[in-house]
Amino acid sequence: MNKSISLFISVIISLSALSQNVVITGKAANQVNKLVRVIVYSDQFSMFEHTIAQTRTNNMGEFTMKLDVEKTQFAYLAFELDKGEFYLSPGGKYNFTINNDTTIVSGSIFDRLPLNFTLNADDGGIVQTIGDFNMDYNDFVYNNITSIYKSRDKSTVMKFITDMKEKYTKNNLEYVNNYVEYSLVSLLWLSRKENNNQILENYIINKPVLYYNIQYTAFFKDFFKNYFASEKLYTNSELVYAINNPDNKVLSYLLLQYEQTTADNRVSEIVEMLLLSRNYYNRDVIKEEVITKLNNIVSNSSYSKNRLIAANFISVLKEMQSGSHAPKFTLVDSNMDTISLDNFNGKFVLLSFVKDNCKICNFHMQLLSDIKKQNQGAFEIVTIVAGSNLKDVINLKKENGFDWPILKLDENILLLEDYNIVAYPSYIFVNPDGTIAYAHLPMPDENMELYLQRFMDQYNKQ
Repeated sequence: MNKSISLFISVIISLSALSQNVVITGKAANQVNKLVRVIVYSDQFSMFEHTIAQTRTNNMGEFTMKLDVEKTQFAYLAFELDKGEFYLSPGGKYNFTINNDTTIVSGSIFDRLPLNFTLNADDGGIVQTIGDFNMDYNDFVYNNITSIYKSRDKSTVMKFITDMKEKYTKNNLEYVNNYVEYSLVSLLWLSRKENNNQILENYIINKPVLYYNIQYTAFFKDFFKNYFASEKLYTNSELVYAINNPDNKVLSYLLLQYEQTTADNRVSEIVEMLLLSRNYYNRDVIKEEVITKLNNIVSNSSYSKNRLIAANFISVLKEMQSGSHAPKFTLVDSNMDTISLDNFNGKFVLLSFVKDNCKICNFHMQLLSDIKKQNQGAFEIVTIVAGSNLKDVINLKKENGFDWPILKLDENILLLEDYNIVAYPSYIFVNPDGTIAYAHLPMPDENMELYLQRFMDQYNKQ
């Protein structure tokens, strides 16, 4: 065969192995023009969510999405703001039937149940096998608490592990095999059949890092969260010093004498990122140093996936933090005029997120009006209403002479995710330069005014 033709064919084969077409179809009866998305984690250590496909239901409540997928991975099907879990594989075909009762929700977003659906997956058996294994695993844990956690005799645990390997790993499903493997490793660890150092040596250090396997990453994070505390390798003051000192790489400083933990640069880098992210909100830690150290990994790591993880951790940690940019929006008000956040450049803005049928929200609007008058218009108010019925809120505005815009969220529901709104009402204060002053302020009857004045004073003194 001609060498150039052979090379061309090999390139085509390698490219096709990178990603394969996936077809997702489904139906939600009587749910017209609803947003449907497929969400994955950009990486499964930082858990930074990323939408890879989206569409809307047609007039029959049906939807179809086509996308390219490179690796089997944990995913969500999101219907409006409700999400349900599944596993997405290259070349798979998935058909969802969404039950209506999951889309009829009262109360806050926080009260929502996971999306309830029936899934028919043509994916080589991955979804079905993981589902069957999870049922066996959960049943065993539920029925054998004493054997797992208290008994010195681990024969019951070891028999279960042997049975599960025989039942679920005799196949060509690499993702499933690794999923089962690290579920069972977790059981070995929780039952103390193997100690921390044995787990490190046998399953983590100098072993492949399974970046895409949700069970591996979940075990990895749980293990190291407990490892440092149980081994008592450093004190909290030593950890704070290591993070706050610009000259230190945190893990190497803390664990220089523990060669086993730092023997695998790829793993130790991930562990360092987990330590940094978990301590970002430690009152003694300098947040800027956490971000600087993560940025160093973004710039200098030898591992491309670790660079991605570090960048994602930065995004997760800085999201909706004071000083971060407030998510932009353009919405329609009660007069059908278009209003955006940019309309308020140069002004402090109190964003008020309410629900159309929220009685306490209506009560708060009067309190907000009083606070604004007392501050002589030092800030603007913008109320964003979730729900299809604006009538009551608009009437309340007219009856009380509220002098701020009432905006309809309408189909822009992702704005609630952008602002991390999980309950109504919620309040966000935005600086004149469009950055967040404070997210999720206290209620108007819980000293909100003191917070507003403090943040305006801080900004004006800069």
